[in-house]
Formats: sequence, structure tokens, C-alpha cells
Amino acid sequence: MVGSPSLVTRMVFLVLAACISIASPGQFKYPFARTEPFDTVIYGKKIHDEYFWMSRPENHKEMLEFSKQQGMLTQTVLDSIPGTESISNDLNEAFDNLRDELWNLHAVGQAYYYQREIPMEGAWLCRRKTMDAPEEKILSAIVINGQKYAIRKRAYAHQKPLLALMLTQNGDANPQIRIFDLDRKAFLPDSIAPVMFNDSRGVSMTWLPDDRGLLYTQAPPTEISSEIYYNGKIKLHITGTDPEQDEVLFGTGVNPDITLKDYETPYVYSFTNSPYIIARIRSADADNYAFAVHFSKLNGKHTPWKKLKGYINLGDGFDANDKYLYAATKGRPQYQVVRINMETAATPEPLIDQQEDVIAVTDAGNNTGIIAGKDVLYVLIRRIGDMQILKMDYLTKQMSYLPIRHKSILADLSLSGENDLVFASGTAISSIQYMHYQNKNDQLAALPFAAKVYDAADELSTKAIYVPSRDGKKIPVSLVFQRSLNLQNNNPVLIEAYGNSGMSTDMAYDPTRIPWIKHGGIYAYAHVRGGGELGESWMQDGQFPNKMNSINDVVDVAAYFVENHYTTPSKQLVMGGSAGSFLVGMSINQRPDLFAGGLFLSGLPDIVTYRDAAFARESKTVGTIGTKEGFLSSYSLSAYYQIPENKKLPAMLIVHGATDYILSLHPALRYTARLQKAQKGDRPILLLVDWESGHHGNENELLYIIKFALWQTGHPDFQLK
Repeated sequence: MVGSPSLVTRMVFLVLAACISIASPGQFKYPFARTEPFDTVIYGKKIHDEYFWMSRPENHKEMLEFSKQQGMLTQTVLDSIPGTESISNDLNEAFDNLRDELWNLHAVGQAYYYQREIPMEGAWLCRRKTMDAPEEKILSAIVINGQKYAIRKRAYAHQKPLLALMLTQNGDANPQIRIFDLDRKAFLPDSIAPVMFNDSRGVSMTWLPDDRGLLYTQAPPTEISSEIYYNGKIKLHITGTDPEQDEVLFGTGVNPDITLKDYETPYVYSFTNSPYIIARIRSADADNYAFAVHFSKLNGKHTPWKKLKGYINLGDGFDANDKYLYAATKGRPQYQVVRINMETAATPEPLIDQQEDVIAVTDAGNNTGIIAGKDVLYVLIRRIGDMQILKMDYLTKQMSYLPIRHKSILADLSLSGENDLVFASGTAISSIQYMHYQNKNDQLAALPFAAKVYDAADELSTKAIYVPSRDGKKIPVSLVFQRSLNLQNNNPVLIEAYGNSGMSTDMAYDPTRIPWIKHGGIYAYAHVRGGGELGESWMQDGQFPNKMNSINDVVDVAAYFVENHYTTPSKQLVMGGSAGSFLVGMSINQRPDLFAGGLFLSGLPDIVTYRDAAFARESKTVGTIGTKEGFLSSYSLSAYYQIPENKKLPAMLIVHGATDYILSLHPALRYTARLQKAQKGDRPILLLVDWESGHHGNENELLYIIKFALWQTGHPDFQLK
């Protein structure tokens, strides 16, 4: 998450500057946090929380005032650290190196849509109607009726030149769908709001197979924050009609034959080569599942959805051709691909057995993992730092790998024409290059208009190491560092991890890491258990009842770095965002002696009393609090309740966006106050609130995060004067 200090925060500074002071480096006068008794017993576990008042609705105004004071202190401290210009120059140079490159490329028929930074004009959505056609500028900054919007999600129509956009303001606020005519280069009058955040990527939306209308998800309006993403429904909007009249097709209480739990999240999909619609259900405490229907049978609450029997859905790893759904699913340790007849909804037919490496199932980014052409199927295969694409002929079942000659990560797969494939290829030290695979001739080449690649191999190095865990597992860790650096020379190290819900992280080039690396730091991504990088067993070994393994893995990686002289405890940080924040707080609680500090980004420190959208979504990972075993697991994983007493704690920068779609601000406030009270050492506990950002934040927070990291790991150019 990255973001910026808002105008509101700067105005508050004038009022609060007199009561915030920096006594000396490492000594701070924190804003006063009052206490109020709160004690309860759940499954025999006594919970004492004198800051729980911040989570009560009647204290919302007081909580906000306290957060502003905390944020002002943090901004004052971090602004007092020198080196801003140095970091800004590093970031500007890193992004300038990518200036002429493309991103978010997506093929639609013979056309190619992508984004590009145009000098003096900024970022544009561009189009080429064919590979050899000239570039057209389509859409730049979005201003509607004088209001600025950011794009959170895109959905291209299958044949018509239409693009559905999920737009937000100030982070995650005011989520809505607008439809853009790509030929006329104008928005249609249609405006659908509010819409639902299915996850951090935004709303689930897709076009009807004939492009007459748009399917999307929406939750019933409510003033209760814990319910704003519950009871989601799939609705149909016919282009040009009044959105108030949009029909509900699927969801809780819609069809008497379909029963959903209130927190089960519906997603909706359609396909270029199929007339069927899929409703995927993200279940919090059980296996995910799905329904299908032919789009000609859509009929409001009477739509005859068929549940796909015996199919365990693993996210977006599927595509369709005619009446068949081709999907990655469980059944093998490395996953398998099945074929499902959506007309009959019969038991899935095994199609591609597990491979030597993991079949890539992902629930993040724009990467589906499976692309169904007219005659061939493409399946992404994952090995850390060395991915491949498997091709299968529907008729002959013959399989072969695409002629990818270099080790790289692969992403952004999309179908070009009937059977060709476009995808992005890159590494941790070179930017992505978009490739075009011609099925007929089995030829692979860079797209001619996207041939530029920034290669930092002269300056940077990357390698994967395998760190032994306390129970004998080998934890993959991807490193990025300066080529001239001696790895085992007690360098600053920043460990990042996520390890949740089977999500995999593939190491692409990231310019935001460059300032840390250029100032002598090692960036280390730990592919801990709970992620999907090594298959089903790796994921299962890092979720309830084994979630503590994810935390132990981070601690074991940190201990390995110290023991093998990669770093020292005074130079080591741990960072994680969203569900990855579990690992930050709990690894520091377990071994505060191993870390100089933590970066707790858009996080959730208390899993047992939290009732907003995240708690149900994470119950399968951390344990269902409605059972004793699940509650005790969630309690043991809640960093808020496990802070060690009478210890010198590492520094902590807690970063949160005020409009975060799924994680409210108040748990972060309580965590800040409790850490500040518990701290027996002299390292700072700081909270940075961005009042105009959401779950992902925006770019200026990045500056503060880097300054904090360099300050706390002792870089001489980034110390308080």
C-alpha cells in the first residue's frame, strides 16, 4: 500500500503542532490515548482491551481525532528525516527507465489495448486495431462532471467497442461502473452505483456474450459497516436502460433453490468463445464452488442456475469454449485441469493431470492461468522464477510447451484472434515484454510495437534461495540486490511475505524497490506456506489449523539471514500488507530480537473482535471464530493480543487508508496505542493515515515507507538531526 498525506492532515498540523513534540531521536511524546475497561471471556479465554472504545460507533469522532493526532506526529517525524530528494530522484529515475513501455495490455479479437505514458500528456489507454495498425489514443485522465476518478477495474466487451470501468475516488470511495465507447471515445449515460468490492481488485463484472449488457455484483445498501459487503447479488444491466431497473439474477434470497451464507461472495464471468455464464462463490469457511447457465436462459430470480457437481473452484483459473468449462482444481498436489459440461453440470472430467511443476491457479492481478481458444487450450505452469505455458489440442489431446527459451515470470494472458496467445514475460531485474504466440506455426516473438525492455542486469542481481524451516521444510526466498553487493556482509534486509489463501507472488521488476536497493538494501520475498507457489499441500500447510507455519516461516527466514551474515537484527525489517500483516505483527511478537522494525500496511491486528468484511473471508485461513478451535486459533494469530510484555520492541510503521474498502481504521488505531504503551525500548511506534486513499493507498506514502526503513536500519543519510 502506498499513499500521500492529505490536505486535511496538513490543516490538522496547525492545530496539533503545539501538543506533538520530538524530544530526541528515538524519544517521542505520543498523543494521549485514554483507556476504558473492557473485559470479556470467550471459550474460556479472557480478553482485556482498554482501547476497545475506539471500535465503538459512538466514539467514532473521538477515534478520528486521535488518528489525526497520531498521523500528524508521524508526518512531523518522517518529514524531519533528511533524504527526501535522494529517494525521489531514485524513484523518478526508476520510472523514467520504463517511460516508453506498455502495461495492462489486453487483446480483444485482432485488436490490442494497452496503457502507455505519453510525454507531456501522462498515461493513456491506447489501441491498435491490428498488430500492424497505427496507435490510437483512447482515454486519459478521467473527469466526469468536474469530478476526478481513478480506474480500479476494466472489462472489455467481447465484440463491440465497449469498455466497462469501475471508478473510485480518494482511494476506495464512491465505487461505480461507467461504460466507455471506444470508437466514439465518450462515456455512455449509463452510471451504476454503488457497486461491490469483491476483493482488492474491485468489482466482479463481465459482458453478456452478445455484449447487449453488463453483469456485475452489488450489495444491498446499509449503514452498518460490517454488512456493506455482505449479501452480494449478481445483477444485469442492459446498456442504455435505467440502472434502477436492473434485474437481480443470483444471490442470497434470490432463488429458493440456492442457499448462500450472507458473507459468501459471488463473482460473475462470461467468455469470448462460450454462451455460458458462471457464478463463482467465494466461501469463507468451506470449499469454493460455482454455478452455470446459458445466457439465453437468464430470467431474473427464475434463472435456472445449475451447480457444477464435484467442482472445487480455486479462483480465476478457468476459461470456456462452447459448453465446456476448462478449470484448474484440486485432486492432485500440483493441481489438475478438468473439463466440465456446463449444459449438464455433470461431474468434472479429468483432462490434464498434474505436471512436474505447479499448475498456476491465481486469485490476484489480471492473470487467469487458463485461456481457451477455439481449437487449443493454454495452461500456465508455475516454477518460482521460471514459468511455462502448456498447450493442448482439444481434438487430439496432444500437449506441448510454448517455445519460451528464457527463465521468466509470465502474466497477463489473453487470446488473440481464434487461437493465438498474448502474454507478458519479465524477471525481477528486467521489465515485462509482451509476447505473441502464433499457434499455427508454433512461433513466439515480441509484439513489434512493444519490443522495448528495460534490463537492469548490469546493476541488479536476483536469485532464489531455499531456507530451512524449524520443521524441515525448505522455504523459497527470492532476492533482489545490487550486483556489486556482497550478500553475506551484514547488509540491510527487507523481508516481505503474504502467504495467504493460496495466492502466489511472482517476482516481476518493481521500480518502487529501487531506492531501497540502491541504498545498499537486499529485498527478500519469502514464499511462505499459505501461498500457492508450491501447490495444494504448501497452501494447506499455511492455513487453519496450520496458519502459524506462515509466521514461523518468516521468523525462520529472518533467523537464517542473521545466522548466515546476510544482515544483523538492527538492520532487518519485515513488511506485509492486508492479510500479510498477520505475519508482520506476529513474527515481531515471536522474535522481537530479530528485527529493527516492521511495516504493517493496510492490516488487521485483531481477528477475533473484528466484524467487517474481512473477518468472514479469512475464517478458512485463520479459523472460524464460531468454534472453540477456530476462535483460539484466531486469537493466537491476532498480533494485538500477543504483544510481549516488558520488552524492547522493534519500531513499527502502521499505514492505513481512511477509505479502505474492507479494513476499517479503528483496529489499526487500537494496535498503535497498545504498542506505544507496551514499548520498553526507544524505537518509535508510528501510525500514518492517508485520508484520501484506500486499501492500496497512493504513491506518496511510498516515500515515507522508504524513509522509515532506511532510518530504522541505520543508514547514515536518513537519521533524525
